Amino acid sequence: MVSQTVLPFKLASTDETLTAQAGLALFGEYCHALGVPAWLDAALPAPGSGAGYAASSHALSVIFMRHGGGRSLEDLRTLRAESGLLTLLKLESVPSSDALGDWLRRMGAGAGLAGLACVQRRLLERVLTDSDCTAHTLDIDATPIVAEKEAARWTYKGERGYMPMVGHLAETGLVVGDEFREGNAAPAACNLEFIQACEAQLPRGHRIAAVRADSAAYPADIINACEAHGPYFAIGATRDTCVNAAIAAIPESD
Repeated sequence: MVSQTVLPFKLASTDETLTAQAGLALFGEYCHALGVPAWLDAALPAPGSGAGYAASSHALSVIFMRHGGGRSLEDLRTLRAESGLLTLLKLESVPSSDALGDWLRRMGAGAGLAGLACVQRRLLERVLTDSDCTAHTLDIDATPIVAEKEAARWTYKGERGYMPMVGHLAETGLVVGDEFREGNAAPAACNLEFIQACEAQLPRGHRIAAVRADSAAYPADIINACEAHGPYFAIGATRDTCVNAAIAAIPESD
């Protein structure tokens, strides 16, 4: 034991296994309590051989790596080195970055996305069952992801990467829908279909009561659908000449 007289702490050596990512243990407890590992193994394709990693090992490795601040598959090395943390997380092994990259490509080209959508529905059902809120506000927005891959396209922000669409439930913060899109995909494309897909993910007894979006949701088909089916909506619009004229025509009493 080394005494410190300047600052109020002491230093000591130990043979115990330590971790700098202790906060992930609480998140891991949450995942296991919900049953997420079993859901992943049931919904995603099984490994092709007895020596392969289970789907939950692949998926949870990505989840924990991202929640621990990682930004690329190479950051899995930090997670793999945390033997004490892996014991707490009940994660027996972490795939290499190459193995995980191969698995992600197989899932994206096969049944992986449908399986993840199934897990997402189960998660929403499990969490929203305990919620008093059944009428939800849906926030949709394109979420830029900067990437240095050669195949990545230029986004409207002038960066190379991807532009997936993500839907959140405002009252709970839960992600209710996502759709991968190339960086050069038009942010206004297919958003009505995306809103409908988000609502289809909700468990029985829950509904989208309001839609909130930026000007990417300004096409008439979305506004017409909202007016026809009843959800309140708030959609941004570019203040061009026509929009300014329409605003000016609204009586002050309204």
